[in-house]
Amino acid sequence: MIKIAVIGVGNMGSKYAQILQDGLIDGAELSALTRVRGAYRELLQKAIDSGVPVFESADALFEAVESGKLAVDAVIIATPHFAHEAIAVSAFEKGLHVLCDKPSGVYSRQARLMEEAADRSGKVFSMVFNQRTLPVYIKLKEIVESGRYGALKRVNWVVTDWYRPEQYYKSSSWHATWDKDGGGVLLNQCLHNLDLLQWICGNPKRVQGFCHEGRFHDIEVEDDVTAYFEWENGATGTFITSTGDAPGINRLELSLEEALIVCENGKLRIGEVAQEMGCKEAEYRKTSTDFFAKIKGTWSEIVPETQPQPYVEVIKRFTDEINGTGKSVADGREGRKSLLLSNAIYLSSWEREMVELPVIGSDVERSFETRFESALGQNEP
Repeated sequence: MIKIAVIGVGNMGSKYAQILQDGLIDGAELSALTRVRGAYRELLQKAIDSGVPVFESADALFEAVESGKLAVDAVIIATPHFAHEAIAVSAFEKGLHVLCDKPSGVYSRQARLMEEAADRSGKVFSMVFNQRTLPVYIKLKEIVESGRYGALKRVNWVVTDWYRPEQYYKSSSWHATWDKDGGGVLLNQCLHNLDLLQWICGNPKRVQGFCHEGRFHDIEVEDDVTAYFEWENGATGTFITSTGDAPGINRLELSLEEALIVCENGKLRIGEVAQEMGCKEAEYRKTSTDFFAKIKGTWSEIVPETQPQPYVEVIKRFTDEINGTGKSVADGREGRKSLLLSNAIYLSSWEREMVELPVIGSDVERSFETRFESALGQNEP
């Protein structure tokens, strides 16, 4: 039986703890909790009454592990973002496996240090990128990677269904603050989408970001973002997100050489051009004498099955990897990729210029880390 402690029992931590409390993960059990307050304590009272200990801090929990008073194999980290790195590194040093909620940290150096600690420990390191379990994105990634419709030409993603009222930000002292949350919609909500973007299309080579702080809410961090991307092969893209648009949408368009794919409402609509053009699009473009042709495309629709319990799937596959019977939904080393993209968008917006994403592991990446952290420090109140 894998014994798992949940560190940070707020909105998300309580969900993970409930999954374990309710026995939804075969071969795993809830072994400890930290900082359980108010309504979250009521949700987990069954576990607490059964003897699951509650510690005031991660440090107190780790002391109990080190002294032999508490048996733990793995931790799930669901604390405010700045604390992720320190807790993960401590867990690895204690010989524990780690499943970390997104993001890996606030700046990419934190993600790198987590990876290095994981490598030294040899323990499983995973991220809670639950949207990777959704069949519609799995299918979309499969189609893009197959090369069936050629290379990527353009990406447009408008994801404004992260709407939040003012009271959401006032419900926690760390929400929407630079010093505790580390950012707004770009880091707190839509890092899921940035992860999916790089997972499906690969990270762009350079970005230009426009982040608007407190546009729709009385907050110090951004709640409205527009970003422009350029990939190595010349493909371009835009990414728009907000917590102040209603009604919001989540619409991803991928323009490939031989098709347009629209991902929305759990469905994929694919508009192919081969049948209509009778040849490859590039050839048609060069040879056609129909100056004003409107290519309608041949459209089909794919409706994948839904994933009703993405968080259960994430934790289950984390335990599968610990047992050596499977792989996690997202290796912990994936966390650095979307965090680098997020950092680059912020940095571009603050410096008002296009920013190149560094190659992971390069000397340029270390320079980028310093540059971003310096800019973040200047941006904090």
